[in-house]
Amino acid sequence: MSSEDVAAYLDGPFKEIGGWCNPFLWQAIEPLYEAVSAAGPAGPVAEIGVFHGKFFFGLVKTAGAEKDNFAIDVFDMQEFNLDGAGVGDKQAFIRARNLAGIDKDAVALYRTDSMAITGDDVARLRKRTGGFVLFSVDGCHLPEHTINDIKIAMELTRPHGLIFVDDYYNPNWPGVQEGVSKLYLTDAPRFVPLLFVANKLFLCNVSFHQRYLTAVSSFVAKHHPDTRIKPVKRFGYDTITLTPQPRTGRFLAKPGG
Repeated sequence: MSSEDVAAYLDGPFKEIGGWCNPFLWQAIEPLYEAVSAAGPAGPVAEIGVFHGKFFFGLVKTAGAEKDNFAIDVFDMQEFNLDGAGVGDKQAFIRARNLAGIDKDAVALYRTDSMAITGDDVARLRKRTGGFVLFSVDGCHLPEHTINDIKIAMELTRPHGLIFVDDYYNPNWPGVQEGVSKLYLTDAPRFVPLLFVANKLFLCNVSFHQRYLTAVSSFVAKHHPDTRIKPVKRFGYDTITLTPQPRTGRFLAKPGG
């Protein structure tokens, strides 16, 4: 992770790209990506439901992968946008990509309804990319779609990687929380809740859970002392809720952040 590149993006293009994303997410992403990098090889990133790419491009900057980053969206196929959230626009996405200074060859656009992604599609993506290290789920907010998209993310994310689920507590999209609850109350997935911050639930592989929880907790306590760290049990797992303070906090702990 290049803190300078991420900081330049968050302080510049991030503010001009349409979407709903809080830059204070990087208070957790920064230390967690360091832990991810220490735990296994680098790799590309993916997102289901990119809208204009605001969060996606931040992840691309964080991981630094120069190819095979996948933007998965229905784009103009709005008949599959069943909840009417964030009407995708391919041209707006491309303009935002250029604004973010990301090479067109670094990002592959996958125009599809995520509910139509098959096991063979997943296998082809894994073969091409080797799996993703960061995977954001921000597609249709209905329970069925949430469960489907998280399961796809779990199949495509490397064991040491992270999954982000958007709008987990958003009262406008209760289907996300319903979907997550159904998933963890009826199954025992290998990716489990790690933390919640700035509207996103972070998931990690159960094998790395304690390592990552310790890493992010100690880092935030040291470098972001104004951020509230609240231990919370989620579906039986130790997690934390982070509450940054926008007036006094910084996005990144390192120089330039």
